[in-house]
Amino acid sequence: MKRGYLFFILTIFAVFIISFASANIFSDLWGKVTGKATSGTTALNITVQSNPPTIPYVDAISAANPTESGTKAIQFNFTASDGNGPSYLNDTTAKASFQMAGQATRSNTSCLPYAAVGNNKNYTCTIYMWYFDKPGSWTINVSIQDTLGNYVENSTTTFTYNTLTSMTMSPTSLTWSAITLASSNIGSSNNPIIINNTGNKQISNINITAYDLRGETTQTQYIYANNLSVDNVTAGCSGTSMLNATSINVTTAWIYSGNNTLNYNNGTSGQEPLYFCLKGVPQSISSQSYSSAAYGSWTVMMI
Repeated sequence: MKRGYLFFILTIFAVFIISFASANIFSDLWGKVTGKATSGTTALNITVQSNPPTIPYVDAISAANPTESGTKAIQFNFTASDGNGPSYLNDTTAKASFQMAGQATRSNTSCLPYAAVGNNKNYTCTIYMWYFDKPGSWTINVSIQDTLGNYVENSTTTFTYNTLTSMTMSPTSLTWSAITLASSNIGSSNNPIIINNTGNKQISNINITAYDLRGETTQTQYIYANNLSVDNVTAGCSGTSMLNATSINVTTAWIYSGNNTLNYNNGTSGQEPLYFCLKGVPQSISSQSYSSAAYGSWTVMMI
C-alpha cells in the first residue's frame, strides 16, 4: 500500500516539474537560484540602399558653325537611368553645359524630359553658343539627381565648335575737308573706321588694298595712294603708308574674338579702330574733287 502511494506522489511531481519547465518557470527559478542570465534581447537595424542614377548615353553632337554676330542654338539629348525606376529621377535637376578652359561656360539648367523606357528617361537640352566663343573642342557635361538626392554627371564626350572669320565696319565712306596744297598730316573728318569682329577667329593681320584717287574734273591728276597712311591708334600720319593696287598689312592692327558691343578700348572686345591720314598732296594738282570712283573703293580685309 505504501509503495503504490509513493509511486502516485512521484508521478504527480514529475508532471508538475515538466509543466514548469515548459513555461520557462523552472529556468527562471534556476536563474534566480544561480544568478546567471537565461535570456537576452537584440536590436535590429537594416538599411535598404537606393540605386543611384547613371547617365549611360549622351548624344554625339556634329561640329557646329557659329552664327555671325549672334547665337547658335545647339540641341542634343542624353539618357539617365535609375534602378528604382524613372519616377525616381528628379526632372528639375537635369542640366547640361559646354565647357572649355579659359572660356565662359555655356549652359542650360532646365533640360526637358520627353520619353521614359524601362528604367531610362531621355532629356532634351538646348544650349546657345555665342559667335565669339572660341573655336575648338568643347566638353559636354550633363548631370541629374534622383528624388533621394543622389547626384551623377557625365563629361566623357566633346563636340567641335568651328571657326568663323567675318567682320563688319563703319563708316564705309571717308571724307576730308579744307585741304589745300599746303595741307599735311590731316586725318579724315569721320575717323576712325571701326572694324567689328563678328566671328570667333582672333585676327592678327588686317590688310588694306588702296587705289589712287583720280580727279573728277581733270582726270589726269591724282592724289596717290602712298599719300595716305593708316594707323590703329591715332589720326596722325605715323602709321603704315598705302600703295596703289597693293594689299598692305597694317602692322599695328589686330582684333580679338570677343563681344563687339563693348568699348573697343578695352582690348578684348572684338573691335579695332583704323585712322586714315592724308600726309600731303602732289603740288602740281588743281583744285577739284579726287575720289576712288575711277579705280574702286579701298578694301579692308581680315586675314
